[in-house]
Amino acid sequence: MQKLCPACNGLTRISVPCQHCSHLMSDQGRLEDYAQPYSPYDRDDQLGMNIDEEKNCQHLLHCPDCKAERTVVVPLKEF
Repeated sequence: MQKLCPACNGLTRISVPCQHCSHLMSDQGRLEDYAQPYSPYDRDDQLGMNIDEEKNCQHLLHCPDCKAERTVVVPLKEF
């Protein structure tokens, strides 16, 4: 079995209200994808991160109304 992030793979949706205005925040993807300009196209092992060995995946959330941002931790699940 392989551990995968259910949010990254479209198996679940992150629904978190904004702490400032209570509107629903938008998932902007993995926080690691913002590490460097081409990181979304690099393999995870090139970034020094092997998601199969980790227990969590951090996602960046953005509020379209007040522009607030925050991160949430999504536990990896075995598939």
